[in-house]
Amino acid sequence: MKLECGIARDLLPLYVDDLCSEESRTALEQHLQECEGCRACYQRMRAESAEPAPVPPEGEASTRFKLGMRRVRRRWALSLVAVLVAVPLIFMTVAQVQGDGLCFTNLVPVAKCYHFLSLLQDGDYEAAYDLLDTEGIWENLTVYDSTRLDELETYQPVTIDGEVWMLASELVEDYFVGDTAALEGEEALAFWEMVYQNSQTGVSPFLIPAAAYETLEEQGRLNTLEDAEVWDEEASYSGSILVEDSQGNAYYMGYADSLIVMSGELDADDYLIYDYDCVPELIWEAMKERLEDEQAAFEAQAEPYLDMGYDAWRAASREQFAASMEQRTEENGGISRFRFSNAYAGSSEDGSWWQLEFDLWFTGDSASDGGITLLADDGLTFGGGSVRTQGGKVDLFLETFSAALYLEVCSEALYYGAGKTDAAGD
Repeated sequence: MKLECGIARDLLPLYVDDLCSEESRTALEQHLQECEGCRACYQRMRAESAEPAPVPPEGEASTRFKLGMRRVRRRWALSLVAVLVAVPLIFMTVAQVQGDGLCFTNLVPVAKCYHFLSLLQDGDYEAAYDLLDTEGIWENLTVYDSTRLDELETYQPVTIDGEVWMLASELVEDYFVGDTAALEGEEALAFWEMVYQNSQTGVSPFLIPAAAYETLEEQGRLNTLEDAEVWDEEASYSGSILVEDSQGNAYYMGYADSLIVMSGELDADDYLIYDYDCVPELIWEAMKERLEDEQAAFEAQAEPYLDMGYDAWRAASREQFAASMEQRTEENGGISRFRFSNAYAGSSEDGSWWQLEFDLWFTGDSASDGGITLLADDGLTFGGGSVRTQGGKVDLFLETFSAALYLEVCSEALYYGAGKTDAAGD
C-alpha cells in the first residue's frame, strides 16, 4: 500500500509510540525509505520523544510522571476518536436491522432528500421539480389501478343457508376442498365462526348474517371481541355492530365505519370502504358496479392528459410548480431550515422504498409545527406530511405543494384510483 505524505505524517505519532497496526507500520516504513522529507520529520519526532525533559525542582519522578501522562493523553484522544466513530456505526447497524431510522442503505436517499429540500429552501423550484418522480405522477394521472376490480372478478359464488355469497378465491381455496357445495346448518355456522376468527388476526373485516352471528354468540363461540351497542364517534372502534342493507337484510359488521354505523344502513357508497373477502351477492354486484363507474370517470378525466402527451405535460407542470411555489413563498415565507426526523422501510410488488420524514421551519418560525414526508427509491415522491397546527405554515405549504404537482387540464385533479402511491398526501 503506497502512502501519500500527508497520511504518512498523520501516522508518525502512532508509529513513534508503537500504536499503529502491522499493515500501517509496513506501509509507513516503506514510505520512509523513499521519502527524505518524511524521514527527516520522523527523526525529529523520535528525537523529541527520546530526549529527556529538564528535571524540574520537584525531582526526576515527577518528570517521568509528566512524560507518561503525555502518552496517556495521546492514547486517550485516539480512543475517543475510535468511540466517536464506533457509536454512530452501532446505532446505524441497529436501525438497519429494524428498518427504522438512519442506516447504511438509506444514506443515499436521505442525501437526495436533503438536496431536494435545499433547492426548495434556495427557491430553485424548477431544479427541485427535476428530482421528483414525474413519471410516477404521470402514471397517477393516466393509469387507473384496476387491482380491486380485477380481484372482484375472481370471486366465486357459494350458497350458504339458501343465500348466495361471493367469496374471494383465496378464501375458497383455504376453506373448501374440491367443488364448493352449499353450506347449511352446522357447516354454515362453522364457516361463519372461521370468518369471524380470521378477522381477529387482522386478515379481513367481515359481514356475517345476523341470525348466524347471534347463534354463535349464544353458544359462546365468539369470545375475542367486545361488541359495541352504542357508537362513540370519537372513540376508536374494533368491535362489531348490527346493520341492514337496502332490502332489509341484517348483518353484523366488523371494523365498522362511523358513517355506516351512525346511519345504521348499508348503501352502495359504503361498500368499498373495506375489502370484504365474503359478501352477499347483492353487495358484490354493487361493489363491482361502483368500481366500474369509478374507472369510467377516471378514464374520461385522464383523456386530456393523454392527448397532451407526457413531454408537453411535464414542461407545463414544471412551470406551474415553480410559479405556484414562488407565489406561496412571497405570501407566506420560505423554508428557513429543515431537519431529518425519521425513516421507515417499505416495499410492495413494485419494489422497495424509504419513507423519509423531515421537520420544517419557515421564515420567522422559532419552532416547527410539522413536516414533509418523501418516498425515495429511484426518484422522489411526495407522500404528504405531518401537521400539528391546522392552517399553520406547514399545513399551507403541504397543500400548495400537493396542488402544484398536478397540472389541472380538467375540472379536478385526479388523485384517486391510480398509481402506486397516494401522491396527494393526507
